[in-house]
Amino acid sequence: MNTDSGPAGDFTWEGYNWLKRSWTGGPHYNGSFDPANVSEPDANGRVSLALTNPSGNAPVAAEFQSTRRGFGYGTYSAGVERNLQTLQKEVVWGCMFTYDPDAAPGHNEIDVCEASAWGGSRPVRQGHGYWFDATKPAGIGSTVVNFDVTPDPVLTHRLVWEPGRLTYETFAGEGYSGTLLKRTVLEGATVPVPAREAVHFNLWVTGGGGGYPNQVRPEQVTLRDFSFTPRTTEPMLPAPTTRVR
Repeated sequence: MNTDSGPAGDFTWEGYNWLKRSWTGGPHYNGSFDPANVSEPDANGRVSLALTNPSGNAPVAAEFQSTRRGFGYGTYSAGVERNLQTLQKEVVWGCMFTYDPDAAPGHNEIDVCEASAWGGSRPVRQGHGYWFDATKPAGIGSTVVNFDVTPDPVLTHRLVWEPGRLTYETFAGEGYSGTLLKRTVLEGATVPVPAREAVHFNLWVTGGGGGYPNQVRPEQVTLRDFSFTPRTTEPMLPAPTTRVR
């Protein structure tokens, strides 16, 4: 049971308080975010993130984050409505990630379900991964396992964060009874340790990869739910079938 919803924010959802991003900066290529691009929970308890382009030449991103800091070890889950195969190549669906900008070195970040074609001609792919040293470039300061996206209109993502180990699962459909599309286990000394991380969701545009970021058309992704269960002293999932170090 959630006992810490965090300080008051812009809205309450799934037992936690959340803050809509209004300030400028990365990772969106032109730094522009609008809190209006994050909806309030609807009658079904769903929250949508919109990517807009009112001028036709300067897309505006969306992001929101928990006001609670320091979730730590436990099980994180989110349900998402969106056929990711249709995502424009310049668009990045940040999905659910934990982020502490003040953790050394640079920051620590656990990306549960980031998806993009990163501006290139390749198909959209999804990733399970984390940053352990943001002072180094991607692939050196980060670890990620990419996999092909499917046309499923609903996905469920689960992360189990334990000392020295991250277990990611992506399922087709609502909940954990659908097809398991990808299971990844990352282990080792570089796995982030809890600090003052918040939970974030974002939708933005990359300026790299040879795309046309200023011409991106409006996009939308809907979140069906979010949950967090603190870690117990016992392992939460069976021994891994796949290991990446």
